[in-house]
Amino acid sequence: MTSVSLPTPRIRRDGYGHARMPRRQQAPEPQHIDRVEYGRFRNLYVYITNACNYRCKHCYMGERLDEALKMPYDQVLSTLETWRRLGSSKVTILGGEPTLHPDYVRIIRAAGTIGFEDVITTTNAHAKSMRKFDQLEPSDFAYVQVSLDGGSAESHDRIRGEGTFEHALASTRALTARGFDVRIICTVNNANQHDAMGLMDIADDIGVSLVKYHVFSTIGVGHDHTELAMSPPEWVDFCDKLNAEAPRANARVWYQPTYARRSDMERYATEGYNGCIGRTLDRASVFPDGKVYVCSYLFDTDLHFAEMRDGQVVLNRGPAGNEFDLFTLPLTESACGGCKASACLGGCPAEKVVMGASSCETYPDIVPVCRLWKSSAKSEE
Repeated sequence: MTSVSLPTPRIRRDGYGHARMPRRQQAPEPQHIDRVEYGRFRNLYVYITNACNYRCKHCYMGERLDEALKMPYDQVLSTLETWRRLGSSKVTILGGEPTLHPDYVRIIRAAGTIGFEDVITTTNAHAKSMRKFDQLEPSDFAYVQVSLDGGSAESHDRIRGEGTFEHALASTRALTARGFDVRIICTVNNANQHDAMGLMDIADDIGVSLVKYHVFSTIGVGHDHTELAMSPPEWVDFCDKLNAEAPRANARVWYQPTYARRSDMERYATEGYNGCIGRTLDRASVFPDGKVYVCSYLFDTDLHFAEMRDGQVVLNRGPAGNEFDLFTLPLTESACGGCKASACLGGCPAEKVVMGASSCETYPDIVPVCRLWKSSAKSEE
């Protein structure tokens, strides 16, 4: 058999790709097919532990926090190796609080050795986490993401607990001083929306390279704190203000639209938005119990994609169904019944499963945007 040299896949750094359907052809045999601008399972998220030293009011981990499972080191290695062979090039190590895992340092180093081009971690940056980061170097990571949920101790601590803001801020300063690329993640809600944009000033003050905002979702622990939830119109208004304020910051600023006015969709389309990212299988999230999800909005459900068994990825054939079937449904019919299909590109299939109804059924001018997709609030050039 003659061997064929395959082209090296083109990886677009720091972005999410979207599947595009082949163009229809008049001839029986297609003469041209659009390139598919994503890497299958390119983004891997490994939850090495469910254990956490905080009980944040917005945490999507829910009951998993009480289980406090830790993925054994050998299982972590086999998981990383399996998904690397499947094409993953960018891995995020998270939890729970990942630095609580006894083998955290070894896991980070192993991810680089296995061949991941980008190794990322997400941390609440509690005081003891620095003991782990002190054993690592900036070169061990593409970047470190720190959760800061508000531009002040008042708003952040209301969500994460007294004193946590100062701990996170001190750790972030220490990391940037050592040369780590540090980025801030903020979950915006009714407790912190009034000062969340102050994080841009904090980022510029201590040398953080990027601030990312996303809206609070009533999943996991959030089920018990619905008073924190912003309505879709409130979130859209916040995004408008963010777009107006972000250009003054030195740090890059990203946000997840999640909802949009119909008139905004043309702009997002020019940025590359093409509907539900779930159907591209661009990402996979693996939990300590072996369950694999594509969409983070479905973490509360049994509608997962696959399970890890003895280092193998086994597709979920359970009675609840496979989430990929849900994602591909909008290719034939829209999630909301068709009234806005041309605007929302099929909507968010997971939204109806989780909330019982699509947001566009309640708000006539609002359409759902895939929660996995990010927009930039300022020019990236």
